[in-house]
Amino acid sequence: MKYNARERCGAMESIAKKIQGLTLSKTEKKIADYILENEDVLGIKTATDLALEIGVSDTSIIRFLRTLGFSGYGEFKRIMSKRMLQQYNTSMLSSEKYIKTREFVDKKNVLVDVVKCAVDNMELTVQNTSIDTIRGIADCLIKSKRKYIFAFRGTACCADYMYRKLIYFLPDVFCCESADSSALERMVDITAGDCVLLYSFPRYSEINYSILELAKEHGAKVIVVTDKVTSPLAVYADYLLTAAINGLGFTNSYVVPMCLSEAILLLVSKHGSKNKNNRATKIDEYLDKHSLY
Repeated sequence: MKYNARERCGAMESIAKKIQGLTLSKTEKKIADYILENEDVLGIKTATDLALEIGVSDTSIIRFLRTLGFSGYGEFKRIMSKRMLQQYNTSMLSSEKYIKTREFVDKKNVLVDVVKCAVDNMELTVQNTSIDTIRGIADCLIKSKRKYIFAFRGTACCADYMYRKLIYFLPDVFCCESADSSALERMVDITAGDCVLLYSFPRYSEINYSILELAKEHGAKVIVVTDKVTSPLAVYADYLLTAAINGLGFTNSYVVPMCLSEAILLLVSKHGSKNKNNRATKIDEYLDKHSLY
C-alpha cells in the first residue's frame, strides 16, 4: 500500500500497528526496534546511516520499509521529516525550532518545500472544515453589534488582516494585538449582542483564557480559530475553526488562517446591504484623498 499526500501526516501512528501484525525475521526485528525507539531522528538519517547504526544492509532496510507500505526510503524519510517538524512546531520555543529545523531544511529547494508544506496544510484543513461553520461565523459577525478581534505576537497578522478588511463592510469592529491589560480594558463593556473573534495557536498565551471567560460571562458569542479541536481554547467556542499551521522553519505558517479569514470576509461582503457599499465607498474616498494605498 502507498501513502498519498493526505495520509502522510498519520503514517507514523500506523507503523507500530503494522509491525505488530508481521512475523519478523531477526534482521527485520532489529530494524523495527530501531525505528520505534528512534522516531525523533529518522527524518535526518540516510539509509546508510541506519544500516551502519543497526548493523544491517541498506537493502534490508528498504525491503522492510516496502513491507510497511512505503515506496522506498525517500518517501519514508520525507514523512519522518514532516513528523519532526510538526512536533517541533507545537512544543518548542522559536529559538529551539530554529536550531532543530536548520538541520534538515534543504537550502536548494526551500521555496518548493515551503509551498508544499502550505498546500499540505490547506488540504488537511479543507478536509476538516465545514462550510456551514464558515457561514455561521460570517452570520455571527454580521448580526453582532460590536466585533472584538484578538491575536497576539506572531498570530497578530491574522487579526490585523481580518480587521482591516472587515471594517469595509461592518461598523463597530475593534482589534487588539497587545497581550496586556489593554486587551481586557477594551472589552470590559462587552454584552450579549457582541462577539469575540480570537486567533490563537501553540503556545497559547495565558491572556486568551481571560478574554474568552469574560466574553462568556457577559453572554457574547465566541469564535475561536486555533490548531485543533483538542485545543484548550476550543471549549469556549460557539464557533470553532481549526487551521493546520505546520511550518518548515522556526515559526508557524499562517497561510491557512489567512485563507479561512478570506472565506469569511467574502461571505460577509456578499451579504446584501446598501450600507456596506456606502461604507466601503466612503472609506476608499478618504484613503484616496490622502494617498493611503
